Amino acid sequence: MHAVAYPRARKLLENGPRTLALARILGGLYSILVLGLIVTIGLLLYLLDAQGATGLAPRPTAEGKPAEIKLVEDGGLLPLVAANQESPNRVHRQAALLLARLVRAVPPLSNNLGALTSLLALATGLLLAINLVLQLRQSLIAQAAGEVTSSLRKQIHRQMYRLGQSALPTEGIGPVVNLLTREVNDIRDALLAELDLSVRSPVLAVGLVLLALFLSPVLTIFLVTLGLLVWITARVFIRNGRLVSDGALRDVALQLCRLHEDLGLLRLVRVFGMENIDKQRFDEHLEQYGEADTRRIKCEGRLNPANSLFYGTAAVLAVGLLAYNVVVTNRLSMAASLLLVGVLIGLIYPALKWVGMRRLIRQADRSAEGIFEFLERKPELHQHGGANFLPPMRERVTLENVSLESRSGRVLLDGVSVEFRAGTRTAIMGQDEDAKLALACLIPRLIDPKVGRVRIDGKDLRDVTLESVRAQVAIVLQADLVFTDSVAMNIGLGDASYSLPRIIEAAKVAHAHHFIQDLPHGYDTIIGPLGHYLEVDELYRIALARAYLHDPSIVIIEEPNNSLDDETKPLIDDTISRLGQDRTLIILPHRLSTIRSCHQIVVLQNGRVESVGQPKQLQSGSKLYRHLQYVEFNQFATGEIEAGQMNG
Repeated sequence: MHAVAYPRARKLLENGPRTLALARILGGLYSILVLGLIVTIGLLLYLLDAQGATGLAPRPTAEGKPAEIKLVEDGGLLPLVAANQESPNRVHRQAALLLARLVRAVPPLSNNLGALTSLLALATGLLLAINLVLQLRQSLIAQAAGEVTSSLRKQIHRQMYRLGQSALPTEGIGPVVNLLTREVNDIRDALLAELDLSVRSPVLAVGLVLLALFLSPVLTIFLVTLGLLVWITARVFIRNGRLVSDGALRDVALQLCRLHEDLGLLRLVRVFGMENIDKQRFDEHLEQYGEADTRRIKCEGRLNPANSLFYGTAAVLAVGLLAYNVVVTNRLSMAASLLLVGVLIGLIYPALKWVGMRRLIRQADRSAEGIFEFLERKPELHQHGGANFLPPMRERVTLENVSLESRSGRVLLDGVSVEFRAGTRTAIMGQDEDAKLALACLIPRLIDPKVGRVRIDGKDLRDVTLESVRAQVAIVLQADLVFTDSVAMNIGLGDASYSLPRIIEAAKVAHAHHFIQDLPHGYDTIIGPLGHYLEVDELYRIALARAYLHDPSIVIIEEPNNSLDDETKPLIDDTISRLGQDRTLIILPHRLSTIRSCHQIVVLQNGRVESVGQPKQLQSGSKLYRHLQYVEFNQFATGEIEAGQMNG
């Protein structure tokens, strides 16, 4: 599959070309250092293989004249030079000349102890350099990938507000959170892998191939061909074995379901006296289950007997060929053969990493496609270019024939027409929580109706600025009472115009000041899901203090489902009474006292307005209203409150 969406995300890397260029340079340098370390290890293996024995070494001569050979003892790397001086392989002869010059330039390499010490020091230095380059490179790559993921997450966050996603608390933010975390992380992982391997792996792979060809071209070509043949054949075996294993697993599941069914026939067996037939069926199914499970166990795992035999044969052939070249023909030394094996095995690492990188890119492409599809959606809420400023509400909020569906297509409101007069309290009741929340969220224009209009003082909310609408509305919803931050931030929302004394005044109105003072750090105490624990009524009062501080014209309140103690109830009632002075309250009630205090009750059923009126009127005129009282306020079920008390 050719990646299409992933390259769009990758283009965000172009914001830091210098960082990327440096990361690529360091990747090439890393591979060169690793190759240098491998060559150094090869030279150390030669010294260990020679065991300090005497050998032939070239005698330095005038330039242009053939080298003379002499017998030396304790010659360090000189015997290796002599061994390749007369090699039929031109590359080996050139390497011998380079090594001879190196020995002349570094005299300690001409004796065993000096060569051993120098090579060990060089290997240590290379390891240190590799580690430093790797750390610097990882830091640059992590920074580049982090910038891309942060950019995508910021775009998703802004788009969520443009789209009005999850305006209804009950709909949740699961899809957006999935984009923000898992999908973006897929892109991050692919970027990290690509930046890490795009230069490093090719350079390392090419270097290893050249080194293997230098040691023995014929053996390298043969062993690489053998390895590819083994890999391709093994994949076929593994695929076939997986098909057999999956078939056996399905048979096991089928037979196990039959056994479960047999165990559930107890009543039928006893009533109809079919014990013998049931035993026969159970024994038959048990035998079939055992056979299927045995097949599954035999096929379990990728390394089946056929694969083991194939791998073993290939390994024996490779070892036999190497041994023949070392022992019989003497074309390779033991050190060279070990180095060749190590180099060829090392080729597997960049190959596997490259395959893994392509897999991550394919997954990232699927994730990027979902992210960009989300980012390209058209906003649900539009503000006209010539939108007017909405002055504070003086008369009424009106919903005219409003219809609305959820994101899943479920009808929430169907032709709802209702009026909220300024300075009054209205309770919205109904069995569908989403429908009640949808009606409330239409007023601050968190969502727009599919059909119909929402007006404030006769002005369509689509014709006025969002800022002027929302400046008039405060919401207190149970899903959004507080967030993880200080108490002062939760009440003042970071607005510098609200000084601490004003925040404290709002907290006093909401009867929250006394318990806030008792917190470990007072108004600086961190609360919320990841902060200091507070009771539901305390969180509710902090949210009410926030609503009071921002001095709106309209307040939308969702009362908590949790029962409140007798000491807290009057405090809440007093807060709502103060909050409702000269303001319009729209309440989603869960308390009888709240219903009794309202001027108007709107009862919703199946997305429509079933009835509208004062509590006393609905008590006698609406069966649904009485039913909701009984269901919602279980004091009726316990007999603590009589239905007739609502008339008082």
